[in-house]
Amino acid sequence: MIGVGIIGTGRMGNAHAGNLSKHPRARLVTAYDVNPTQMDAFVKKFPEVKPAATVEEVVNNPEVGFIVITSPTYCHAEGLRAAMATGKPIFCEKPLCRTAEELKEIAPLISSYSNLFAVGFVRRYSAGGIKLLELVKAGKIGKPICCSIDCLVGGWKREWGDWFADYGKSGGCTLDMLAHHIDLANGLFGVPASIYARAIMMPQGPEKPYDYISATTTSKDGVICNMECSWLRSGPSDNFMVVYGEKGALKKSDAHGLQFFAPGQPVEDIPLDDVKVGELEEKVEGDMYVREMAAIIDGIENGHAPLAGAKQAIEAMKVALGMLESAEKGKVVLL
Repeated sequence: MIGVGIIGTGRMGNAHAGNLSKHPRARLVTAYDVNPTQMDAFVKKFPEVKPAATVEEVVNNPEVGFIVITSPTYCHAEGLRAAMATGKPIFCEKPLCRTAEELKEIAPLISSYSNLFAVGFVRRYSAGGIKLLELVKAGKIGKPICCSIDCLVGGWKREWGDWFADYGKSGGCTLDMLAHHIDLANGLFGVPASIYARAIMMPQGPEKPYDYISATTTSKDGVICNMECSWLRSGPSDNFMVVYGEKGALKKSDAHGLQFFAPGQPVEDIPLDDVKVGELEEKVEGDMYVREMAAIIDGIENGHAPLAGAKQAIEAMKVALGMLESAEKGKVVLL
């Protein structure tokens, strides 16, 4: 039985705690949040949790064998410093950190970390994400040509004063949402050679906050990927990724699963029921968040590497920060 300590009891802290509390080989031990109201609500929901007074109290608790960092983005570095000092297995929600300076400090530490380190790129654990990577690498679409990614929210409800609506703290939709698809694109085509982006980064004048980015990346092999992401106040919401190749195209979407488009042929729905999650042999019932934590607990117990670890965390940060730099400075960024 693995004891779990949680740093940050907001939306994702609650989500992961809910899944871990149901896992037969994990138990919630302690948690910390700087917001006492949020902490009180968390303990009412999970009464087995002992509130901690500091981050250090969570990570150094002798009953804690697995540290989960779900604090706001701009607090991740603080939690990581404390967690890595213990040598215990760590899960950190994406993005890894907020700034290039923090990445420069943290990247070598997690790259050489002697225990399990996992980052919250949950789409790596989704059946569609796993199968998409597998089929592209197996040559299903032939040589990849280009890619289109839409990650659009048309009913964003955050308000001014929320850290999500503070570009300096969250990095906006690029770091918080598009990072998932940046990671998948990196898995398919490698870290891009160049990035060009334009963005509207939560301007301060409007009554309600909003955010938007459009970015084009070009891989070292010449694959062009166009990505669009938004936190807007109205309009439809969508989330999909299409990879075009010389023999066809694969589309992964939240609405329709995974589909294959071959020239002159009907659309083929790719079955996902039997997709294996990492090294897990047993079938896991539940969504991609359930699969993610099940795979990580299994990795801690059996020495399996996470599907998204230090390498994926660092590479996605480099690309996402490159997009923000390109948009802020109005120039092409080379990686």
